[in-house]
Amino acid sequence: MDTIHHARIVSDGTRLAVYQLKDVYGRALAYPVNDQAETIQGLTGFKTLRRNDIAKIKQLGFRVVTVHGENIQPNMIG
Repeated sequence: MDTIHHARIVSDGTRLAVYQLKDVYGRALAYPVNDQAETIQGLTGFKTLRRNDIAKIKQLGFRVVTVHGENIQPNMIG
């Protein structure tokens, strides 16, 4: 089972917004992996996580993490 699929399964029904960090043309972008993160991105109208959204998502009671469980900090994406 690959990492993305595993992260989706174990985070189902939790307060985790899981993202996969990808380097796109030298820029780190965070793509949603699980249903919670996909729903959040649907609300923002953006395909990827933005730096200023992280604090707002945390205010809603979610942890914003990578597929490896590491908390995403604003300086990790750009």
